[in-house]
Amino acid sequence: MNRVLSTLCILFLHVAINGNAQIDKYKGETFLFQDAKTKNAIVIDQDSLYYVNTPNKFKILKHTKYPELISRYNTFYIKGKNYFVHNGCGPVLEWRNDSIIRIDNSFLHQNQFGATSFVYQDEIYYFGGYGLFTFKNILTKYIFKSREWMAVQTFGSEFPSLRRDANRILIGNNLYIFGGLCENPADFYFGQIPTDNIVWKLDLKTMEWSKEGIYNTKYNSIENYFNFQNGSKMYMLSRGADNKLLEIDLATNTINKYILPSVMNVKSFYFDELSQELVVLHFLSTSAETKIIRLKLKSIINNPIQSETFIKNQYTNSLIILGIGIIAILLFIIVYKFKIKNIIFEYHSLIYDNTTKQLLFKGKVIDSFDNNELKIISYLIQNQSNYIALNSLNNLFEQEELTENYTSTTKRRENTLNAIITKLSLISGCKENEILLYRRNPNDKRMKEIKLKDHFIRVK
Repeated sequence: MNRVLSTLCILFLHVAINGNAQIDKYKGETFLFQDAKTKNAIVIDQDSLYYVNTPNKFKILKHTKYPELISRYNTFYIKGKNYFVHNGCGPVLEWRNDSIIRIDNSFLHQNQFGATSFVYQDEIYYFGGYGLFTFKNILTKYIFKSREWMAVQTFGSEFPSLRRDANRILIGNNLYIFGGLCENPADFYFGQIPTDNIVWKLDLKTMEWSKEGIYNTKYNSIENYFNFQNGSKMYMLSRGADNKLLEIDLATNTINKYILPSVMNVKSFYFDELSQELVVLHFLSTSAETKIIRLKLKSIINNPIQSETFIKNQYTNSLIILGIGIIAILLFIIVYKFKIKNIIFEYHSLIYDNTTKQLLFKGKVIDSFDNNELKIISYLIQNQSNYIALNSLNNLFEQEELTENYTSTTKRRENTLNAIITKLSLISGCKENEILLYRRNPNDKRMKEIKLKDHFIRVK
């Protein structure tokens, strides 16, 4: 009888302990996320219980085995599903209704603690992090099909320094990172803030790194913030007791500072894009409980207490301005030289005024040519783009009142042409082959052809 009674007592105590565990209060390890399907706030306590929206009713958490506590995992939302990835990279879990299922074939990497994580084209990425006693600047990606991780090669003349806990902004195909912690020789365990204060940009299409600029050194300790993104703006919620919210807008290159309406001890949080609310898991230290607080983002960001320029020295804009300046200077030089060259060329060239039918040099009329010479010059100018038959000039010498045979006309043409070449050579300083070109007709080698050299006499 005593043995039966003892057994019943043990069973009673076991049930009482388990029953009480289902409604046990906060024990220190909690995990908050938004259900991608229902949009409810879910808090997991100690990897054994969870509640929806309020801690009034705890439920038993069902899950397959996974390394470490769920609070060591990062949350991702992809195609209406929740995924949890270990902070050190490796294990990938999926939330299915009321259960957590491990879906990866990987292992606990412990190589990218504090990595900058993001989702691009429905794939999970980790940049940087700390593990195996070294800081990183590698980029890794989870492959859903193979359920494994792979390293992604990036390019560029320069790369971000090795770091963990870097802040990030994802806009379209561009990832911007800044801040975080890098190796500190004087403080091996905790690292230090990067001294370059550079905002880096990674083009996720080409995987090319570039420098966007140097952010305001006043905010070189912004690794002490949680961050989330709403549209193209990034918000940073203070981890400390100052209860500040920073808003970084790269489009306007501004950083605004706001004060939260109440003091909060933030254990965890997420941003509800649908309701535009900041959902915070607030730790009540006096009663060792947690409480979910919802704050409308719009109510916080009405009036900034401070607004400043975020990137002080923008490399991209500076390069663009410098490039535009160089192009403008080159265009000015080209136009100037071309204009001056044309003026000089025109001043030292022979000009034929088509209106007055006169030949000019250095702006003055040349009066040393007689009528027959001017006839030939005019004819050559009218046909200067093509070779013409030499004997076609004979027609310019035929006169009705004079009876002259072909030989005499040809002789007079040659004398006149020679006189023209001599005068043009004396005026311009050019040789005969720089004034007049000769050739044999391609079809009839007996026929001789001539033309003025291109641009020797310019028509005005």
